[in-house]
Amino acid sequence: MLGMKTTTCRLLFFCSVIIFLVSCKKENETVNFDYGYNYYPDDSGSYVIYKVDSVIYNDFNPLNLKRTSSQYLKEVVTEQYVDNLGRSAKKVERFVTDSLNHPWHPFNVWYFVKNKTNVEKVEDNIRYIKLTFPVSVGNTWRGNKYNELNHFPFGDLKFTTTNFDWNYSLKEINQNYTYSNVNSDSTLTVLQVADSSNVQKVYSVEKYAKNIGLVYKELWRLDAQLVDDQIYEENAQFGFILRQYAVDSGKE
Repeated sequence: MLGMKTTTCRLLFFCSVIIFLVSCKKENETVNFDYGYNYYPDDSGSYVIYKVDSVIYNDFNPLNLKRTSSQYLKEVVTEQYVDNLGRSAKKVERFVTDSLNHPWHPFNVWYFVKNKTNVEKVEDNIRYIKLTFPVSVGNTWRGNKYNELNHFPFGDLKFTTTNFDWNYSLKEINQNYTYSNVNSDSTLTVLQVADSSNVQKVYSVEKYAKNIGLVYKELWRLDAQLVDDQIYEENAQFGFILRQYAVDSGKE
C-alpha cells in the first residue's frame, strides 16, 4: 500500500509540474494582433507612382466646358521632422510628369503624422484623418473634422460643398488590387462620402494596400440640373472627377 501511495503521489506531482509549465507558457505567449499599421507605410524613401485622370467641367467657359487630362504623379516619403504641434511628422515630396519616359518635375510637399490610433495627412494646408487603427470593417470617423474651409482645392479652382463634415467608413478589407505593376491581395476600402441629388454629386473613396499605402482614389464634385434618367458624367455643368491609380511602388 505504501508503494502504491508513493507512486500516486509521484504521478500527482509530475502532473502538477506539467500543468504549471503549460500555464506559464500560455501566460508568456504574446498574441500578434494586426492593427493594420502597414496599410500606411512611413519608411523614408518609399514611393508610389500614380496615373491621374481628371475631368473638369467649367460653365464659365462654354467653348471648353469639359476638359480631360492625364498625368503621372510620384509621392516619396522623405525626411522626418517635428510639426507645429510638437509631433513627429514625415514629409511627402510630390513630383509630376506627362509621361513616364520624361523627367519628373517638383510639384509640392505634403506631410503626415502617423501614431498608434490614426493617420493625419495635410494636403494643400488641409488636415484629414485618413485611417484609424486598428483597421476593422465598420469603423467610422470624422475624417474632415479639421477642415474649416469647406472647399476642394483643385488646381487653380476651388469647389465648395455645403457639407464637408463627412463620416468616413471602412467598407472592405483583404480585397484584391491589380493595376499595371502593382498587385495586392490585402487592400482596404474607405468610403469617405456618397451624397447625390439632382443638383449636386459628391463622392469620395480611397483604397489602401498593405506595405504600399494609397493605391486608388476617386473623387467627384459636380453640379448639374438633372432630369429623368440623365447622368452626371454626361450632363454636369461645373465641377470635376478625379481618378488616381497606383501603377508602381518601391523604395529609393
